[in-house]
Amino acid sequence: MSNTPRRKRRVPRWRRRAARVQWILAAVGAAVLAHVTAADEIALKRSVRLATGSGNVRLADIAELTGPRARQYADMVVAQVHDSTSAMEISVGEVRAALTDAGVHWGKVNLNGTTVIVRPGEPGHAVAPMFMTPASIEPVNGPLPLPSAGPGPGRGAFEQADTVTELQTLRGEVARIIVAGLGMAPEAVRLTFDDRDASLLDRDLDTNRFEIQPLSNLDSDRVQLSVRVWSQGRIVHRQSISVRLMIRTGVVVLHRDVNRGDVLHEENFLTELRWITPIQASTLCGFVEAVGRVAGMPLKAGDVLKKKHVKRDVLVRRGDRVIVRCLVGGVVISLDAEARSNGAEGDPVELRKLGERTTFMATVSGPGAAILDLAH
Repeated sequence: MSNTPRRKRRVPRWRRRAARVQWILAAVGAAVLAHVTAADEIALKRSVRLATGSGNVRLADIAELTGPRARQYADMVVAQVHDSTSAMEISVGEVRAALTDAGVHWGKVNLNGTTVIVRPGEPGHAVAPMFMTPASIEPVNGPLPLPSAGPGPGRGAFEQADTVTELQTLRGEVARIIVAGLGMAPEAVRLTFDDRDASLLDRDLDTNRFEIQPLSNLDSDRVQLSVRVWSQGRIVHRQSISVRLMIRTGVVVLHRDVNRGDVLHEENFLTELRWITPIQASTLCGFVEAVGRVAGMPLKAGDVLKKKHVKRDVLVRRGDRVIVRCLVGGVVISLDAEARSNGAEGDPVELRKLGERTTFMATVSGPGAAILDLAH
């Protein structure tokens, strides 16, 4: 019997790499499931009605809070009621900005939802949303009527941005920041400042030094900004200001009735210029986007066409194999999953990692593809 030692068999490099990839995918899958199961949740409601006389909108008023980390922000004020007779909209961007400012840990709290419609406390005094009220439309090349801002407490009148941006005051600087953020021409933007902020807004830029920090998205219906006044190297005053926005944009209006399932043709609608809020603008369906698409519901002549009215192509269906790209810091790792619900582009869908029972949510990015950003 030979005493020659047996040589160890070397594992091929490709097998070592395959094992390393499988380990990474397993780790990412575990991270995905841990992220989904461990995080608390703040789920925005579709619409709420405030108690009569409420002056502030709290997070608990507009969202379902699950878990202790989410519930600790229940009494956080998200917005103020400036007009107790009108409905208002609060976007998910405004809520996210308020939570970020409050120090929320986004790795441990999930925020879901889009826009919350907050209705006044007394049902009999609610005012219809803008899309439901008659509108007088001037020709495209003619002057558009200036809408009334209403007598709400602390609310001023609408001001044309092309006029305000010429001012060398804090008011003018805020207007310039908002217009630049919107990427629109100043004459297509109108702003409403609160009268209570007038003394600060009318300070001269030449004799004051300001630090301006947006606290919400600049395309929100109501932009919140933090202003710090500096003097001799230190902050001498802090104040939050609020600006309401209206933008002039084209809307697609039906001029004949359309049944569900009908193909939309150019002769079905026309484009008009209207003053609407940025949140309303984000729900609209454009002319090019609408032509050739199928109506997802019955529509009447005079309706403004919105994205929800048009049937979108389903890119992921229940039971489909989906490639999920997980964004982990600066690394992108893919894993295979099974869809548990249907979704069009941009929709959140429920997914399940192959061989697992626990599900998680990701956003549809294309046919059979989704994205999951673990940083949010």
